Amino acid sequence: MPHIEELRRQRAGINEQVQALATIEASGSTLTAEQLTEFANLQQQFTDISAKIERLEAAERAAALVAKPVKATQQAPGIIVKQEPKQYTGAGMTRLVMSVAAGAGNLQDAAKFASEELNDQSVSMAISTAAGSGGALIPENMQNEVIELLSDRTIVRKLGARSVPLPNGNLTLPRSAGGATASYTGEGKDAKTSESKFDDVKLSAKTMIALVPMSNQLIGRAGFNVEQLVLQDILTAIAVREDKAFMRDDGTGDTPIGMKSRATQWNRLLPWEAGSTINLNTVDEYLDKIILMAMDGNSLMIRCGWGMSNRTYMKLFGLRDGNGNKVYPEMAQGMLKGYPIQYTSAIPVNLGESGKETEIYFADFNDVVIGEDGSMKVDFSREATYLDAEGNPVSAFSRNQSLIRVVLEHDIGFRHPEGLVLGTGVLF
Repeated sequence: MPHIEELRRQRAGINEQVQALATIEASGSTLTAEQLTEFANLQQQFTDISAKIERLEAAERAAALVAKPVKATQQAPGIIVKQEPKQYTGAGMTRLVMSVAAGAGNLQDAAKFASEELNDQSVSMAISTAAGSGGALIPENMQNEVIELLSDRTIVRKLGARSVPLPNGNLTLPRSAGGATASYTGEGKDAKTSESKFDDVKLSAKTMIALVPMSNQLIGRAGFNVEQLVLQDILTAIAVREDKAFMRDDGTGDTPIGMKSRATQWNRLLPWEAGSTINLNTVDEYLDKIILMAMDGNSLMIRCGWGMSNRTYMKLFGLRDGNGNKVYPEMAQGMLKGYPIQYTSAIPVNLGESGKETEIYFADFNDVVIGEDGSMKVDFSREATYLDAEGNPVSAFSRNQSLIRVVLEHDIGFRHPEGLVLGTGVLF
């Protein structure tokens, strides 16, 4: 049935046609028989449409009289559509941590927070299926994202160390301890036989616990900026400790055996000559000796790189020749003598009797393997106590903080000793 407004438009159009015919007759002209017939038809249509309009208007008035107003309490609730969460590397692990914190360690509440507040159903499902004891287990795909992010923060990873799985927390890798040799022989003479010698690189998972204090004012809040703040705090806590462990820990206190201990064990040390003047020639010659020591050890030199303290890096970066030109301009591209270079505060600058010595690490990181257990757990506490940078105990409760605990297991191993050189007693 036509709408009342449509009928009114039709009636207006018919009226225009009727007025046109009436104008012809008013001007003194006579309407033809066809025009008279058309005039009569238009009049009838006008009358019929007017009658329809009157009936529709009467129906509307009747409906208005019997209509009841809708009470405000009976209105349907407004529909709130949450924005899809932004996806980025590490988002899943970060939202899982935030959810566990918002749920105060209760995994059911954490799953609800992830679903309703963060609008991330995959994280909610991961929490729902996590084991209830010992915190929430981070799924392997989320953990791999964390390892990927750590590769940009931990210099051992950044320089090319390979990550391998640790089945049941242990892994044994064979390595060549002595190569087979070849020899010449004459006709009718026996060839001298030799064989390759092998031993094993044994990796055993070491437990690392990262404690990340979080302000209670951030707990329960969703948003990209909050997620980034939480993610950066977690990555920083893990990366700083990993750097120290992989380079300088000695295996005591359930820590990994790092590069320094292995270099000492395998006699791969190259000390800076005491009393040497620190200048362009002595520094450059010393760096060449480090590379030469790796070459003379028959290292394959596939993926070599430098690791050094911040002080040493800046000394080399600012070193200039007699014309004022930088000696190592390639450091602006992250290279030193053709090999990648990284720096970290995990390498101290207060070693030795003088308290001014530091170390330079040079290795073929193709032979460095990091075993990953594959399990990462997150737990939460409002009452825990942690140690600050000075080693003083701090109560999270008294500071209106909560403590996030991230537990992961890994170990580091070196397949070929000849690929590792440690410069010691460095004074620049």
